[in-house]
Amino acid sequence: MAAVPETVALFDDWAARGRAEGMEQGHLPRARRALARIPVTEGDRILDLGCGNGWATRLLRARAGAAGSAVGVDASESMVGRARAASEASALTFERGVFESLPFPDDAFDHVFSFEALYYSADLARALAEIRRVLRPGGTLTVGTDHYLENVDSHSWSADLGIPMEMMSEAEWAARVEAAGFASVDTFRCFDPRPADPALPPDEYAAVVRFRTEVGTLGIHAR
Repeated sequence: MAAVPETVALFDDWAARGRAEGMEQGHLPRARRALARIPVTEGDRILDLGCGNGWATRLLRARAGAAGSAVGVDASESMVGRARAASEASALTFERGVFESLPFPDDAFDHVFSFEALYYSADLARALAEIRRVLRPGGTLTVGTDHYLENVDSHSWSADLGIPMEMMSEAEWAARVEAAGFASVDTFRCFDPRPADPALPPDEYAAVVRFRTEVGTLGIHAR
C-alpha cells in the first residue's frame, strides 16, 4: 500500500526547508511525557513510526542500551535522509516505509512509538493491525497526537495543509486501538512546561497557553 502522495510531498518539502528540526524542538517537551510511559529495558527492540529526523528514535535507542536496537520509519525519503545524516550509533537504522505495510516480521519489536504521525495514515485500522503484528506478545504501543477532536484549534489542519488527516476524539482513539487487539489501553495528556512567547498576537498567545496548559497532546499507551 502506498502512502498518500500529497502527504509525502509535504514532508519532503518540510525536510528540505529544515522543518524537521523545528518540529523536534516544538514536540520534545510534550513527547518526553509520552516517552516516559514506555518501559524500555536493556536489549529491547524499538520501532519509531513517522520518525522525521530521528530525534525520538535516537532517544529510545539510548535507553535500550548496548544490546538494544531501534528502527525509524518514515514515508518521506527526505526525512529518512535527514535522520540518517544526524545519526551515528550502531543498531540504529532508518527506512522509508508506510504504516499500513511494515517491512518487518511478526513479533519483531518490544515497543512501538509514534508521535504526531499516525493520523496521517491512509488506513488507520490497517496501520494499527500492522503495529499489533510486529509487536511481540506483551509489547507496548505509545502514541502522541495533537490532532484530535477535543483540540478545537487542530480541526482546520487537514484543510489548511491540503492533505487527508484522521480526526477522532480521545474515546474514539482508545476504541480504535483496542479494536486492533490491544487488551490494555490508557489515555493521558502531555502538557508543555514552556511559557508562551509574550510577543505573539493576543489571540495566538491565548491559543498557545490553552494548548500547553489545558488541552495538551493526547497520549495513548497500550499493550
